[in-house]
Amino acid sequence: MVPSQPLLHAAVFALAVLQALASNTFIAAVYEHAVILPDATEEPVSPDDALALMNKNMDVLEGAIKEAAQQGAHIIVTPEDGIYGWRFTREAIYPYLEDIPDPAVNWIPCTDPTRFAPAPVQERLSCMARNNSIYVAANIGDKKVCNCSDPSCPSDGRYQYNTDVVFDPEGKLVARYHKYHLFRRETQFDYPKEAEAVTFETPFGKFGIFTCFDILFREPAVVLVSELQVDSVLFPTAWMNVLPFLTAVEIHSAWAMGMGVNLLSANTHNISLAMTGSGLFTPEGPAAYHYDSSTEEGHLLLAELSARPRLSPTY
Repeated sequence: MVPSQPLLHAAVFALAVLQALASNTFIAAVYEHAVILPDATEEPVSPDDALALMNKNMDVLEGAIKEAAQQGAHIIVTPEDGIYGWRFTREAIYPYLEDIPDPAVNWIPCTDPTRFAPAPVQERLSCMARNNSIYVAANIGDKKVCNCSDPSCPSDGRYQYNTDVVFDPEGKLVARYHKYHLFRRETQFDYPKEAEAVTFETPFGKFGIFTCFDILFREPAVVLVSELQVDSVLFPTAWMNVLPFLTAVEIHSAWAMGMGVNLLSANTHNISLAMTGSGLFTPEGPAAYHYDSSTEEGHLLLAELSARPRLSPTY
């Protein structure tokens, strides 16, 4: 008798959990993605055209996710702006956004795509995680309707957030983080009213998540480590290797060593903007890193990391 698809997914997920629990380590992956960018325009494209571009980028990310899973990875991080790029005004980015619910709703978009508003990007990311039995972290855009009773509501009646999402190996949405420290050119997005400290538990440690520029501030970066005691941090970024930032590898490796946690850093790849430098960084130094300022190719990195570095005798 052939098991049904839901039972098969449950069995694979249970096996992955048992394997992770049996070990003090896990295999992490990050993918540095050469993003396929839209044409620069101030006018919004149609929703179909927006989704077509995002699907091109997700085709590439799906290939990386499959390869990472085949090599035994338990979790993979993809870059900031990795699904639609960054050439947008506030109006032009709107067709690329989806309404992302609070993870407390206990939602698997892959199996229940019509439960909320249309969310084809969340559905596809959820299926990537579910079909490959791996945690998937990605950066997308969230939209939230507001009204005139809210004094902070923008004139167009909506909030737009630079947002990270995480789906577990069953495809369930387990984390949503709105970037708090926007870089000066991110005028297409709104600032959240408060900094969010987002964590989620896995069989291989407690994870936190934030985005790019956030790493330079106490909230949420230091709070996650010092107050919420995370073991590892997921870090989608679009980091330019120019002053005053120095190289991504140097800064992010130093941060992981100084904070005493793992940092899974996935950078976008665009050599014309000096964007490169991804890595799997630990309190002892880089477990793996990639820096390429000469080619236009993406790159997948994997490494075995300590699940709970705080328990190490050298912490």
